[in-house]
Amino acid sequence: METINWKKKMEEQLRRSGFTLQVENMANLGLTEIHASSSPLISYPLRIRLYVRMGWLMCTVDATSVDRNEDHPLFERMIAAVFERIVRHLYHAYDFHVLTYIGNTGNYIAPKESETGEIVNLLAQLWTDRSYLHLETYEEYPALYVTPPWAHQAYAFESTDDEWIIYAGRSGRPATDYRADGTELKPHRLAEGDLFFPVHRIKKDRGTLALAEWLRLERREVEDFMLAFMNTIQKFDPAFGFSWGGTDTFFHGVPVEPYAQVLRLENGKRRYRVMNNSAKRLFAVADDPLECLKEVEQTLRTVRLPERRVSSLGQLVMGIWQQFEPDESTYIQEVAYRGISQFQIEEKIGHALANRQRVRWVEKTDPHQSIIEFAHLRISFPKRPPGIVTVEPVESSYERGAL
Repeated sequence: METINWKKKMEEQLRRSGFTLQVENMANLGLTEIHASSSPLISYPLRIRLYVRMGWLMCTVDATSVDRNEDHPLFERMIAAVFERIVRHLYHAYDFHVLTYIGNTGNYIAPKESETGEIVNLLAQLWTDRSYLHLETYEEYPALYVTPPWAHQAYAFESTDDEWIIYAGRSGRPATDYRADGTELKPHRLAEGDLFFPVHRIKKDRGTLALAEWLRLERREVEDFMLAFMNTIQKFDPAFGFSWGGTDTFFHGVPVEPYAQVLRLENGKRRYRVMNNSAKRLFAVADDPLECLKEVEQTLRTVRLPERRVSSLGQLVMGIWQQFEPDESTYIQEVAYRGISQFQIEEKIGHALANRQRVRWVEKTDPHQSIIEFAHLRISFPKRPPGIVTVEPVESSYERGAL
């Protein structure tokens, strides 16, 4: 009866908000589907599904006339304003902890004062570094799923009477979407029909602090390995994982394109994997992170380096051009340098790459020429390859005779 009651109260609140409803109850599926015509508050017709999944009272909202690939900030605000008011009322008046998922935007809504709202807030703050929880999925009946940008698997959370159960996705996330420094190159979408297995249980009588501690530890262990992996790779290629003023990460020099994964296994252990993306092969795998990194280092030491490696200047400029090929002469026709030797240029830029210094843009909007300052050098080059690269030292105020 409790399930019927909360659904009926949701219908009642939707009618009070000005919607005209067409309700279809599918008792055999435990599902109520509501088609709500536009109201004075929301100008889009909505499809609303009410069901119970993994212990959560779920309300999913979709506006089928809205393209989910387009940005609709007004639509987001309208939906959030109406449903935040409704779920808050259901919590305070009837103690229903309803979790609402907006399919068009991928955001969750829960009453902040409730247990559900507290869990959503913890996940948002500790795992996604943002003020709301976001999920991209085509699944029709989602529950509380989380796809953190630092992780390689999706997670699911179940709420029972006396414990929270945490699940990990059975399939690993495609790690080509992600580089070791945490840069997310493509949005992470939960696979349709993704299966989960339990990895941890937390008794509710220990409070949400116990859950928060587990969330912090899970993230820290993954990120620590990714940082150690980054440091290992950068011994062989200082430019790997460096992001040039908003461009994607890239690398030159080492003739492999490695990326790493940390996966949860059903036996409770973790598996650490390093792949060679360019050859689509695994070259390091272990249940211990240190063993995995040792194998990575051994593999890279045995790799035959190209006879003509990309220069430090080539790594920098070709990175900004987003060129991955190892033949820099195709793109850099000539290097013109004034007031500095070619050896000094290589030393300065190589050191700055190894220390992951940021590029300072002097001219970025000109359609023909780009100018940057990097490693105390002023570097000019065409907007697009091929072309001539000019390098000169950046004069200090003392060199110009200024006080």
